[in-house]
Amino acid sequence: MEFGLLHLAGTFDRYWRQEVGSDTDVLMAYATGMPAYLVHAVVVDAVRLTDSAVPDWAIETLWSLGTEERHVLRKEGEAARDWLRLVSGLYQDHLRTHAPDSSTDVAPSPYVHLTGAVLDEVRLVMPLMPDPPVGPISKRYIPGVGRALEQVALQACPDLAFRFLLEALRVLGPQISRGQFDRYRALGVELEYDEFFVAGCYDHLVSD
Repeated sequence: MEFGLLHLAGTFDRYWRQEVGSDTDVLMAYATGMPAYLVHAVVVDAVRLTDSAVPDWAIETLWSLGTEERHVLRKEGEAARDWLRLVSGLYQDHLRTHAPDSSTDVAPSPYVHLTGAVLDEVRLVMPLMPDPPVGPISKRYIPGVGRALEQVALQACPDLAFRFLLEALRVLGPQISRGQFDRYRALGVELEYDEFFVAGCYDHLVSD
């Protein structure tokens, strides 16, 4: 099961404006509808990104990827870090009020030792991502995803970068080799994901 910022981003579906209203309403609907551990997972991602040296453009790019461009911060008049601070602040307040036994603390990533492995996979798959469209758009293209993933892996958290890498595969749809897929599964184990986190969601992208 997805978690963290990507899980939140997925709630911005194509009908969010009509069915929920404002983007703040979407945030609060998530908080009230999800268990405390998932709300805290969003806080962890948001705080780690906010406090990192990841540039704002990279945060904007990956949020657009996560929402499949249904909530684009620049178009909404939101600065990247202001948005993350809004998210983490709302959710920390929610947890203190509605789940007082839940932690609101954010520790440094315990997966820094996997930075090199995640970077290797990012740099290997990025040349397979779609080129800018020419003429009628037949496939999704979000510029800067590869560089944004590198920034997050290096400056914030390789765990978050890996989850966004998997999202890039899902949204942008390049085919990967069996060897790449097996390495993703191994990384999932190192990151303590559920055994089906990678295997159950991305095996259809394997080309051989």
